[in-house]
Amino acid sequence: MQRFSAHHTQKVYPLVRPIRLLLTTVLIATGLLGGFLVLSTLKHGGPPLISDKPRIVAWVDFDVAPVRELVARFKEHLKAQRVEGARPIEIRLVDVDADNPARFTQEMTQLIATKPALIFASSVGVAKTLLALETKIPIYFVIQSDPVREGLVPSLVSTGSLTGYTFFVPLDVKIMELIRRVYPDTRVVGVVASDYWLEGAGMSQNLFTQAKALGLELKVFNLHDHNDIGTMLKDPQARAVQVWYIPYSDLAFLHGAELATVLARTPIPTVYARRKFLKSGGLIAVQSVDEEAMEVWAKSVANILNGVPVGSIPVMRPKEIEIAVNAAAVAQLDRATRERIAREATVFE
Repeated sequence: MQRFSAHHTQKVYPLVRPIRLLLTTVLIATGLLGGFLVLSTLKHGGPPLISDKPRIVAWVDFDVAPVRELVARFKEHLKAQRVEGARPIEIRLVDVDADNPARFTQEMTQLIATKPALIFASSVGVAKTLLALETKIPIYFVIQSDPVREGLVPSLVSTGSLTGYTFFVPLDVKIMELIRRVYPDTRVVGVVASDYWLEGAGMSQNLFTQAKALGLELKVFNLHDHNDIGTMLKDPQARAVQVWYIPYSDLAFLHGAELATVLARTPIPTVYARRKFLKSGGLIAVQSVDEEAMEVWAKSVANILNGVPVGSIPVMRPKEIEIAVNAAAVAQLDRATRERIAREATVFE
């Protein structure tokens, strides 16, 4: 066999080695140049790498001081959770124009187009608008009413395409039972409400039937406008009221202080669905409480960001009931009534 030498190889393939050397040189030079350009871009404040871009949690709400404080607190709770992935999480407050439905829908459409990692819906209206837009972006809501009767979820366990937290616990019937025990001679309870509350999303089912079974007649004062608050007591039916009950409707949410001021002018005892109204002269407040609510929100949001299907996360709500009593107001009552209230109260203020 004829032996191949370096001479023969060079003669047969005269261009192989020079071309390989040239290509290697070009590739090395290109790589060095590319690396230099990347470093130069980062050094001079160029666009960040994709992995550095934050994942946005869009909190849709009014841009006012109390909401900003709430968002800041939630941010700290979410930081304490373990969210997988190298990209940071940014909570961004998105201001809304709730008084203009057409504009609000447009704003939500624009928000969806930015593809946030999650949308935090602060109200039923926000959640319903997002549902109507059929977005695939995960939605987490925090509301005051019953999400099932609002049509947001099929049930508290099977949540469909969104989930969240509701402060709604059906307490109206329990409050009627409380009134019966504290004021055993009461027959007529005046309920100050609105159309929204009467539609049922914030009301215990069978409230009127259950109240009747307790021997109570509910006279509803349906205030269609907050201007009706001032004239409410002039209604002839108001003279028959022995105890006032003010559920936490949209009326109480928006004009609660004004309503409490008017009722405080009467000697009739008042029972509210929120403790804050005791400062305005209310006698008793019955509400659900959850000191760990924000922690629950943060855990659920972190799970969603980690890829847990939204529909597998149940809607959560408070598990504790608080009966708060106005100590100054109860001191003006007779001894027997004070004792009955004291047996019911969980806290005095």
